[in-house]
Order: sequence, then structure tokens, then C-alpha cells
Amino acid sequence: MAYLVALMVLIGLLSALNLLLSVGVIRRLREHSVELATLRSGGTTSDRGLLPLGDVALPDGSPIGEFAAVTVDGESVTLGGLGDRPLVGFFSPSCTPCKEQLSAFVEFAASRPGGRDTRLAIVVGTSEESAETVERLSPVTTVVVESEGGPIQKAFGVTGFPAFILSTDGLVAASHYQLHAVIDRDAALLSATR
Repeated sequence: MAYLVALMVLIGLLSALNLLLSVGVIRRLREHSVELATLRSGGTTSDRGLLPLGDVALPDGSPIGEFAAVTVDGESVTLGGLGDRPLVGFFSPSCTPCKEQLSAFVEFAASRPGGRDTRLAIVVGTSEESAETVERLSPVTTVVVESEGGPIQKAFGVTGFPAFILSTDGLVAASHYQLHAVIDRDAALLSATR
């Protein structure tokens, strides 16, 4: 009988331990789910805390900071030199969502009116790791390679990748981590000017 009581106590303790571990695992899985959703959306954590989905650059209506950079072709580029309604894209060669949206950006940039000089792509990384991305972007857009936290990223307030920004009159007209959101705003602005 004593063995039966000891066995029941042991089973009870093991069950309580199992329950405690299960609660801890479930809580950690919830934390990971939030972090994973943020990373997939291109959002990051910063000194402002966890950014809302889509908030990877300056919000709509914000003034864009001044910048000057040199393209991969050796030419100078500034925001003012990109025309009336420039499209800007930020990519990182190590970013999976960047790779997924790169083809759509190239396709849209090739079909967008205004020519190559009204589009700017910033590839964040070293020249070696950025070479393939630069090669795909160069035929349809002006390309700059800069290191993490570079001057163009600071001017646009970029905190995650990819980031797509549409500018009008030195202000952000649209910014998002999904290209289609910026394409929709670009189409609306184009039809409003006709």
C-alpha cells in the first residue's frame, strides 16, 4: 500500500512539473510568433520599441532628410535630382523578403514612366555581397550601395528591409515594406495629375 501512495505522489509531482513546463513553452511560443511576424513584415525593434507593421521608414507626410551619395556608376545623386515623384527601394542581400520582392520591384521600375533617373535603389551591404542584387537593379534604376545605417537610410528613416518609399515635393507620399502598397499610391498620384 505504501508503494501505491508513493507512486501516486510521484505521478502527481511529474504531472505538476509537466504542466509548469508546458505553460513556459506556450508563453515562449507566443513571444516567438510575435517576433516572427514582425521580422516577416520587415519591421524591427528600435529605440522606439516594436514598430507597427508596415512602419519600416518615415511615415506618410514626413519630410525626407537631405542626402548626397555616389551611385555604382560613379555619379552623384540627391533627392532633388530624382525628379518630381521618385520611387525609392531599400534592399539587403541577406533579407529573404527583399529577395522575394526584388523581381516585382524590377518589373514595376521598368514599366514606370519617367525613366531610370526617377528611381533609386539602395542596396545595404558590402560590394561583394550586393553584386547580384546590383546587377538585377542597374538596368532599370539608379543604384547606390551603402553600409548599414548609411546616410540615405537615415534620410528616409529606414529601420527594416525591404522598404519602399514614394516621394513628392520632398515629403513621403507612401512608405511600406510591401511594394504593392506603394504601387497603388503611385497609380493614384499619377491619375490625379492627369
